[in-house]
Amino acid sequence: MTLNKLHKGEEAKITNIQCDKVLKNRLNSFGIKKGETVHIEEVTLAKETIEIKINRTKIALRVSEASNIEVEKC
Repeated sequence: MTLNKLHKGEEAKITNIQCDKVLKNRLNSFGIKKGETVHIEEVTLAKETIEIKINRTKIALRVSEASNIEVEKC
């Protein structure tokens, strides 16, 4: 399952990130890495952007970026 398939209020653990090195480094700088637990805070009405929370950090991701992040529901 990928991060973009989750709904508001759900939590999941990141199991893998499939993307190029530049995007992977950018995600890592935000704390988005394998083993972290993410909480879905909001999903825009057009479902183009999702807001996630990792620890105390809130991050907005494009759905295209979130589709590269494989997760497992908690």
